[in-house]
Parts: sequence; structure tokens; C-alpha cells
Amino acid sequence: MPKQIRQLFAIILTFCEPDNPLHLWNTYKAFMIEDFIHRSVPLILAEQAALCQVEKIINQCGKTLTDYNLPVVELDFNLDNLENFNQNVQQSIDEANRMRSLLNVNQLNVCNAISAALNEQPSVENQHSRLFFMDGPANSGKTFTYNYLIAETSSRGIKSATAAWTGIAPTLLTNGSTLHGLFKLPVPILDNSTCNVTQNSIHGHFLSQVSLFLLDETSMIPKHALNAIDRLLKDVCNNNFPFGGKVILLGGYFRQILPVVKRGQQAEVVEACIKYSLHWLWVQKFK
Repeated sequence: MPKQIRQLFAIILTFCEPDNPLHLWNTYKAFMIEDFIHRSVPLILAEQAALCQVEKIINQCGKTLTDYNLPVVELDFNLDNLENFNQNVQQSIDEANRMRSLLNVNQLNVCNAISAALNEQPSVENQHSRLFFMDGPANSGKTFTYNYLIAETSSRGIKSATAAWTGIAPTLLTNGSTLHGLFKLPVPILDNSTCNVTQNSIHGHFLSQVSLFLLDETSMIPKHALNAIDRLLKDVCNNNFPFGGKVILLGGYFRQILPVVKRGQQAEVVEACIKYSLHWLWVQKFK
């Protein structure tokens, strides 16, 4: 039975030290997820559910999927309540389909670019092609675009996180928070500031699993905050790609409020903007 095959796979990982666990998983995963597929669970959820069961077994020996170079479980669900989780995914699919039909051409261009980036793994060749900026004044549909992308990624089993600089804007976003709350930014933020998150912490593990970050009110974000976020994601993802290889969608309108610089002159305020960050050179811009 599939459950017994999963148990056998976990035993092989723990006691037999296979040379290539990932190849073993890819070769036999169809047999390990057969019971979930029989219950009409989508393929990506079935694979995640099987991996989750395997990880629970190997955790008893102090091991994780990462120790064997296996895919990390990116979805938050309870195996005992998989049908309800599957229903929530179906709701996300329906919501994404409904919202997609309402996108205008410019919004659709942004969403297609984000989807294409999410389908690619970060590499040396495309490491700078995963940063995007959506430029638009108030009431131009930025929040609608964010919420569509949240529904779309949820329907595909991809984890996203949304945040804005101030405390009011996140209330318009699905599961929104402030940048300080999401990335544990320090106060004040200086050129060499670091975020209060460690690689092995629960929050660090959460950030490493997020594939898409949607950051609103870009005009107010100081460049030092963006640099601190870049260092944090590189640390929790344990690589040297910009922002840890994550897809970042920034949104805002630079004719609105700029970063607050205490007793700063106009030139100092302008220089604090993320447009003066080295990362801005690689940002793909959309109207």
C-alpha cells in the first residue's frame, strides 16, 4: 500500500544512507502518492502530503527532508484534514479564474511576468530577472492585482507573502502585514542593519518557503530596508542570489510620500529612496 511504501522510503533514508535520495523519490513517488490521487487530490498536493508523512517519520531520528536534498514541504495543511485543504485550494482556483477575467491588459502583463518567473528556478543566468516593479497611482488596480496573484499562487500550491510599509495598507491585502512585521526590520534602519531573524528559527523557515513577496508602498521603503531584506533572504535561503532567489513584486507611486528622513533635506530624502539602491538597476518595470 502507498502508506507502507512511504514508511519503507523513510526507513531507507534513515538507516540505509542511499547515494541519491532525490532520484529514489522521483523514481517511486508515483507509487507513494497513489492513495492521495485516488482521493482526487491534485498532484502537487499529493506529493506534498506524501513528503509531509515521510518527514514526520524521519523527524523521530532528528532528520529533515533538507538533510537528504529532498523537496521541502511548502504547503500548510493538516494531513488529517486534507479534504478541507483541497476544498480551500479549489476555492482559490475559482477565485483566481474569476479575477483573471477582470484584469486589464497592463495588469495581465504583470501577472504573466510573475508567473513565468515563478516557473523558473533561480540560476546565475536569471538571478537578476526576478525583481519587478508595478507603477501606478491610487485607484489604478494595484491591490486587485496583488490579490489576484495571491489567489493564483494559492491555487498552484505556491506560498506568497504580502506586506506594506504602513499599518493601514496591509488591511486591503489578503493576509497582509507590515514590512517590519514580515521581515523583523530594526528601528532605526541603518546602512549595516540586519533583521532579527535567524536561519534556523521558525520565522526563518517560513520566509525560506515563500516563493513570492508582494511589497506595496514602495515609494516609502528606504533603500537600507531593501538591503536588509536582501541580506536576510540570502541568509535564510543559504545562497547568494539577490533576495535569496525569491520573486519580488514591488508596487507604488513615486509621486506620493517618500521615505521619512529625520531632519533630512530634500536631496537626502530623495537619496533614501529605493531608486538609489543598487538593486533598482535590475528591476523590471510595468505601468
